[in-house]
Order: sequence, then C-alpha cells, then structure tokens
Amino acid sequence: MNSFPLISIVLPTYNRANLISETTESVINQSYTNWELIVIDDGSTDKTQEVVMAFHDSRIHYYLIEHSGNLGKVRNEGIHKSSGELIAFLDSDDLWNSNKLERQLSLLEQYPQASFAFSNGDQFGENTTPTPALENFFVGQIFMPFLFEGRFIYYVPSLLFRKDVLSKVPLLNENLRSACDILFFLQLAHQVQGLFTNEALVKIRKHSTNHSREMEHMADEEYLIVLKILFKEDRLTKRQYSLLTSKANYRQGVQSLNQRDFKKARSKFIESVKHRPIQWRALIRIFQTII
Repeated sequence: MNSFPLISIVLPTYNRANLISETTESVINQSYTNWELIVIDDGSTDKTQEVVMAFHDSRIHYYLIEHSGNLGKVRNEGIHKSSGELIAFLDSDDLWNSNKLERQLSLLEQYPQASFAFSNGDQFGENTTPTPALENFFVGQIFMPFLFEGRFIYYVPSLLFRKDVLSKVPLLNENLRSACDILFFLQLAHQVQGLFTNEALVKIRKHSTNHSREMEHMADEEYLIVLKILFKEDRLTKRQYSLLTSKANYRQGVQSLNQRDFKKARSKFIESVKHRPIQWRALIRIFQTII
C-alpha cells in the first residue's frame, strides 16, 4: 500500500437533505485529503442532490438511482463505482471526527497483517445508550471474540477496509433489508484479520428517522438469518450456531416480554430452548408468559 492511497467513501442516502450537508462537511474536514466521496442517492424526492452538488468539490461524486429501499444494493453500487485502494462506509446522518481516516490508515500501515479497521464512537441525539466496557486495542481474528465475548462494538461508519479483500468476501447480501451490514462485517472478520481501537472516531446520530429504528424488528429477525448463513458457509460449527441462535431468541423474548407481547415472547423462549435444551432461564420465562 502506498503512503497516500486513495480512499473511496461509500455514502448511501435517501431523503436526507436536512442532514447530509453536515455529514459531507465531516468528510471535507478530514485531515487526510486523498479521498473520493461516492454519494449513492436511492431516489430521493427532497433536495438531497442540490445540497450535495452545492459543495463544488471535485472529489465528491453524486449518483441518483431508482429507489429500491435496499441498503445492500445501494452500498454495492457505491463499491462498484469506487476507485480507491481502501473503502470506507459512512451513513448520511452520521459524522466523522476530523482525524478518522488519518488515524485508521496509520494503524493499518503500522499493522499490515490487518485488512480492515473499525472503532468505537460517540452517540448523540435522542435516546442514546451508554457504551459497554470494550477492548482498548486489538489486532487479529475479530470473528470469535466479537460474536462470543462482546469485546468490540461495530458502528458501520467506523469501517475502513482494503478493497482487495473483496476477492475473498462477498459483497453485501441484497436479500437482507437491514442486516446486510453486520453479515458483511462478520464475513470479513472471519476471512481476514482486522484491528479495533476503542477511540471514538465517529459520531452516531440517534433520531426518530433512523433507518435502524424503523427496521428494529426486522433487524432482530434478520440476525437469526445471518447466523444461519454463517452456519451454512461453515463459518460457525453446529454447536456455535445453536448457542448463538438460542441466545438471540432469548434476548428477543425478553424484549417482547417487556413490551407485554406474551405470545411472541413465549414463541421466542420456546425457540431458545429448541436450540439449547438445557436452558433453564428460557424454561422459566416460558412459564412466566403463561402465568
């Protein structure tokens, strides 16, 4: 990798004219300047195009496509149009710290065995949640400690990866509406080494129109599909798959119970027990939903 590689920033957007200006400014203000910003507009009907084009920066490339509502398809379109040695993901409502690219590129040069970097971030806006205790710094195989030990957090806008890994990892799964990002990350983490820093290099906006908020239920269901895909790809053993699936169903059952959706909670706890029969917590919860 040369000392000043081109970084392609893939930014999907849809009707975010009120937010994308601030996001774009956080890219323009990067201390590392050899980048291209690829904005893939998924058929916006507001003034998104006017806002983006008003920057008059030759490094910004805007593409308007027919609306699909398929995030995987939109991100993949940006990847196809990228020219850089590295690719970074950014969402049109989130922000980068000014040293984000420079810091991650420095770490990848310092640890050439790593093919991708990701980091912690600060949440801001409505209904933010505290970040749990995380690994301070890690280089190596991310897959197992991420899935089973909770040592890292994955914010999509923190990801920077070498483009050549796409010869080993499939593009984003366009059959998933909300979990395509986490599946891509896990496939990447299983296939190559990465690095995590607990530095908050990104700012994650929490607001009422978050795509993640709108698709929260779908994300929970699709996470179970993600686990099944990883199992079918031999990235998880049957025991690992059963354990993770049982935990996911139990967690979703607790959420449904807290929402007083007893029927759904019961079905989730039953699924948890199916995948891990000696699961006393889930058995107790089943009786709780009946009572």
